[in-house]
Amino acid sequence: MMLQAVPLTPELFAPYGQVLMAQNGVPERIVWAAYVDNQRPEARANVTYMSLIPEHYPVTVSELERHPFSHQIFVPLEGTHHLVVVCPSKEDGFPDLEKAIAFHASGAQTVNYNANVWHAPRMVLHGAGSFIMLRWDADTGADTELLTLKQPIIVKTPTVMDIP
Repeated sequence: MMLQAVPLTPELFAPYGQVLMAQNGVPERIVWAAYVDNQRPEARANVTYMSLIPEHYPVTVSELERHPFSHQIFVPLEGTHHLVVVCPSKEDGFPDLEKAIAFHASGAQTVNYNANVWHAPRMVLHGAGSFIMLRWDADTGADTELLTLKQPIIVKTPTVMDIP
């Protein structure tokens, strides 16, 4: 399967979660900007720092993951551009790969996945990069579901590189 990455916008990403970014180029404060719900009382806030080496277009996505009980937020540090690949679930719970979409996110865009959304693991673009991640975990196998794809998704460079 081949996907063309598109620039990430809050409107296009809305079915999968929230994008936090400056909207008007002026100082602003947006309260309740993202969901950080926890659906398990035994889970604790897991704040993780991660540093990654870059991927280059075309990018190969060979697995997807989801977190059935928690939202997951990625805050890029140091202007880290990143690739966001998402798809909805079918009725049987497996990812609906025919509806997958790829986004190229700028280093000024924080991504918050809704609980139970299939997405590719974090990938940085253009250069090494780092993130702060927040997710609610109970240190059980139910925290994260991983799925290796029978056929990888290949993501091509956005045709319009007007990335905020």
